[in-house]
Amino acid sequence: MMKKYLMAGTASALLALTALPNLAEAKTRMLLIGVADYNEDSGIRDLLGPRNDVSIMWRLFKSRGVDPKDITVLSDGIPEGAEYPAMNGPATIENIRAAFDKIAAETGPEDDFIFYYSGHGTRQPDNDPAAEIEPEADGYDQVLLPSNTGPYDPTGGGIKNALVDDELGQKLDAIRAKGSFVWAIIDSCNSGTVTRGDSVTRSIDPATLGVPDKPAATTANATRGGTRKGALSVTNQSDLVGFYAVDAFDEAIERPFTGYSLPMVGDGKTQRMGVFTNALHHALTQGTAQTFADLAREISADLQTDRSGGRVPQPVFDGVLDRAVPGTASKGPRLITSIITDDTVAVPQGVLHGFEEGSKVELYAPGKSDAPVGKAIIVSAEAASSQAGNIVWTDGAQKITSGPITVRLTEQAVSFRYAVSPPPADDLKAGAESDTVSKAVDLAFGKESGAAEIGINMGEPGNPDGDVLLRAQNGRLWIMRPDRPLDTKAGSFGETPSIAIGDDPQKLAEKVKQAVWSLSRAEKLIRFASSVGSSQDPNTDRPEITATIERKGDKSSDPASTCAKPDKNAQGKPLAAFSPQGVGNCDTVRFKISNETDQTYYIAAFYVDALGGVMPLSSQDKARGCVRTLYSGSGEVTYTIQINTWDAKDKRPAAIGTENAVILAIPQDASKIAPSMCSLIQPTLSAMQQTRSVESATRGSPQAKSLKNLLGGITGSATRGVTTYEDEAGGPAMTSSLFTFDVRP
Repeated sequence: MMKKYLMAGTASALLALTALPNLAEAKTRMLLIGVADYNEDSGIRDLLGPRNDVSIMWRLFKSRGVDPKDITVLSDGIPEGAEYPAMNGPATIENIRAAFDKIAAETGPEDDFIFYYSGHGTRQPDNDPAAEIEPEADGYDQVLLPSNTGPYDPTGGGIKNALVDDELGQKLDAIRAKGSFVWAIIDSCNSGTVTRGDSVTRSIDPATLGVPDKPAATTANATRGGTRKGALSVTNQSDLVGFYAVDAFDEAIERPFTGYSLPMVGDGKTQRMGVFTNALHHALTQGTAQTFADLAREISADLQTDRSGGRVPQPVFDGVLDRAVPGTASKGPRLITSIITDDTVAVPQGVLHGFEEGSKVELYAPGKSDAPVGKAIIVSAEAASSQAGNIVWTDGAQKITSGPITVRLTEQAVSFRYAVSPPPADDLKAGAESDTVSKAVDLAFGKESGAAEIGINMGEPGNPDGDVLLRAQNGRLWIMRPDRPLDTKAGSFGETPSIAIGDDPQKLAEKVKQAVWSLSRAEKLIRFASSVGSSQDPNTDRPEITATIERKGDKSSDPASTCAKPDKNAQGKPLAAFSPQGVGNCDTVRFKISNETDQTYYIAAFYVDALGGVMPLSSQDKARGCVRTLYSGSGEVTYTIQINTWDAKDKRPAAIGTENAVILAIPQDASKIAPSMCSLIQPTLSAMQQTRSVESATRGSPQAKSLKNLLGGITGSATRGVTTYEDEAGGPAMTSSLFTFDVRP
């Protein structure tokens, strides 16, 4: 498997998956490579499956509206006829390079590109790691083997005519540089060689080609293999998604598959196909996946049920997997593709998504959202995953015992409580304004509001022990956090967010409800992080999460001063987790997460500002589903943020008060599908400060307008969003760290 160059997601790479009416405006181009017949002098055994793999993928995408003229097919031995693709030539290294160059020259900014490879893969020593964009931590390059592959050339330092990961990445970058999105699918592997009965692995022992076993010098952090389980590395990771048959240390397999209605190459045991390609084709033809993640889970579930017989390796998926598959987002209620095994449903969402222990869910057969086939209860839950059990099947419905099943949350259990204190009696004197506030608070948090269903309860008026305190003064409804004083001065550093009361209780209720709900979601994330086991526990084997702080030095300087970019070489002082720290303008904090365990973890890192804003510590994480994959023993991830208490763009103070950095380390499960955590992102309430009106904050920006619709008109820029920098290097338990800052001017 290769994926050093395939790390992120695409907004429209799946245009070919649904019958779209106007592909002329956003053309989909494809390069399908199937290598079955290898050069006899190479010693590489031939394959049978790639011819069928290429044929069924060609049929599928053609049926979804892709013009055959835009599909380049490099393969051999495919029969002629309407049911088979016309070959553009054999899959030699020269033809592959020429096809990439031609597509790069012709592609436009609205086009999509799908790259598919079926054939052998292997590895070879990385003889020039210093020249790499991202050096191989395990000392090996991973390569795909064209049909004219030759033996290893010790003088040239590589397998003759091999497609090395770095070259493949450069070819893909040339297409992406034109503004195209890329979806890459690779059904091969890079090491080992085994034949088990009717199953054949798509891998070649490097020794067969004369490849030396000794790798080049490895990087310092390579303790258990590479920093990536694959072979592709990119300069821009925001426009590409990758599906891989196996990880870098497993074996892709082809087997006989019979019973297809369309003609196939071969018969009986010679009618082979890649196991991964078969599962991908099966999932795509069902048409039930709403997102990339749904598609990945359906493939994973299909392989776990092992319809083809024998051992099945698990695939790997990279990218913004929660992006919707075009044409499916509006079909019925939003259902989450899950996997059922032995009356237990593994749900890829957890506590932070509302799937708490005791919550109730409905179960649906894949592709059928008209009526549930059963009901269940969440019996256990982690941050981003949960287990549903106690299933009660609907009378007359067919029981699903294994494989994909879809889930919808119908009733959320409430383990989280958040108390709202209405304005005290002194704030509500007789008059129209008082009546408006009283009615609005009742509409927002009273018995009929639905707030109690998500844990928000209305307490006693003026109770200082509430989680959020409401005050009505000067024609405005102020929304106070109990750790901050009421500050009604416009433009001050600690100005309390507020809403003009007006004369419409319904409008006021909607705005204050969404503001409080936003604060409660931020608080829930903080409480969850504080309740999970700390990485400092000496009795657990977990990733280590540490932090350092570099003070700005001169505390007497103007708080409105512009901060210089953080010095990467500066040595900060250790910063304790779970203990409030005073910070000021231009202070720099670095967080380091290292993983020397035997388990792969997903790292989700967020900053929660003083006004309820939640954002990733790195804006680049949005292209990865707001998680990083940190493989076992593979080095570290480092985040750097700089505290700014002055909004240089608007020339006004930024919010101050208690703020938090939340870092979660979530163990990888058997599906190897990264959880999506971007749903936690929400804007700060800074637009509710008097110096920035709701209307002006949202005018002219499509993204801001969508946030306005989502949050009832409450938007604003994140307190630290523009000052984030990053630097990267290289029975499990989840772990977390919570770093709390008392941000001062």
